[in-house]
Amino acid sequence: MYFKLSNSLIISFLFLFLSACSDSATEEKLFNLFTSASLDIISIDFPANSTETLMSTNAFVDYTIEGLKSNTVDTVPVTENIIWSISSGAASTINQNGRLSSGNVAELVTITAQFGHLSQTLDVTISSAKFDQVVKLNESTVQINMCQDKTIIPIGRYLNEDGSEEIRPVDSSVINTISWDITNQEDNTASQRLLVNTQNNITRLQAFENGDVIIRATATSLATGNVTTSIDLNQKIDNNLTALKLCPASTTDLTNCSMNNADIVVNNSVAIKAIGSYQATDGSSYNENISANSKWGIDNTSIATLAFSADRSQMVVSGLLVNTTAILSSACGKIQQSITDDELNTGVILSTPVSCDTNCLLATAAIPIVDEAVISLTVKANNINVNNNIETPLTTRPLKITLNVTAVYSNNADRDVTSESDIIYSNQTPSIITQVTGTPNEFNVNTSGTARIQIIYAGQLFNVIIKIPI
Repeated sequence: MYFKLSNSLIISFLFLFLSACSDSATEEKLFNLFTSASLDIISIDFPANSTETLMSTNAFVDYTIEGLKSNTVDTVPVTENIIWSISSGAASTINQNGRLSSGNVAELVTITAQFGHLSQTLDVTISSAKFDQVVKLNESTVQINMCQDKTIIPIGRYLNEDGSEEIRPVDSSVINTISWDITNQEDNTASQRLLVNTQNNITRLQAFENGDVIIRATATSLATGNVTTSIDLNQKIDNNLTALKLCPASTTDLTNCSMNNADIVVNNSVAIKAIGSYQATDGSSYNENISANSKWGIDNTSIATLAFSADRSQMVVSGLLVNTTAILSSACGKIQQSITDDELNTGVILSTPVSCDTNCLLATAAIPIVDEAVISLTVKANNINVNNNIETPLTTRPLKITLNVTAVYSNNADRDVTSESDIIYSNQTPSIITQVTGTPNEFNVNTSGTARIQIIYAGQLFNVIIKIPI
């Protein structure tokens, strides 16, 4: 009897659940509920100390949300499945990316972020006060070393009609109109130690040499119509850089990477990055990609050429002349060569080797340019050497198989081609392994059996056969 009653209750629950799921609004709520649960988020909020609650009319601010994990300590950014809304009757609007666009009237609005069953609100004052001038470089002191860059939020003075002031971050309607002048503190001469760049409403300091600088911000006052210049904004650039080296751009181990055995196939290119080792204030050390703010050179442009990647996070070296060696150099600090401010803005690339001056570190790499004839491929699967067309048994079943492919050239040079754009990985056993989207050399393991993967590169064919145990 109890068994029949239990079954009846379960069946009734399933009918109710299916009935609820037939309603699209309920489906969406359930989806969002499961989404928040899968991320282990118990509450959401606007990030502290980085959320604007006061802004000008006819401007915009981008808001973000973070979630509190169930351990009540860790927070994570929440970027998807957020529903944004604003208080009824507001002249201002907010889109579903979290961008609040203020209207042309002063008002108090409430914006709401909804994430599944979790929600949070924020009151924002839209002020009619008008920008007058920059009064601070940033809310807090900016600590920056040479060849680093930091995001800042300039602080401005805004004037109300009654003469009262508002001191707050410069908003989007003004920040792109500010021009920046940098001089050396010791003699007030024009400085190349630092640049201030604003792109897409984000202002960044770029430091190139250590030393003390004076920064002045000039903009048109919307309150008076006059051009105003800030007081001297002093900024120190420290020299806590202890070492500089060059590494392949694909490396993730910044501590142990090197350019050993690196080469370029003629008429092809490789990407290199400059790694700076810094000493933190607590005495510890850390490594950082400083390619964008380093100064680069090459010994012979007829052998190889240099070009920054679009985001300047790496240097692309293109080989032109086979059986030669290109000498790549990179420096952080003051160099002997004269460079223009425009070169600092676009990235310093010299057609000669870089030479260090004072307070400067230099790194070089000799990169052979090899013949492009590939005579064979060597392959590793999860760091195990595998042979072409020969089964390799695994002792334990992995969650994933990762392949690393090296091309061997006719002059006995070799090169890692795992992530080359023209290498082809073909999964021959999709029921056993599944190729990872976006990472073609990685395969998720579905079940036990014999996995087969075909690799084609530069006319060479390699068949990987792996026996996956139960």
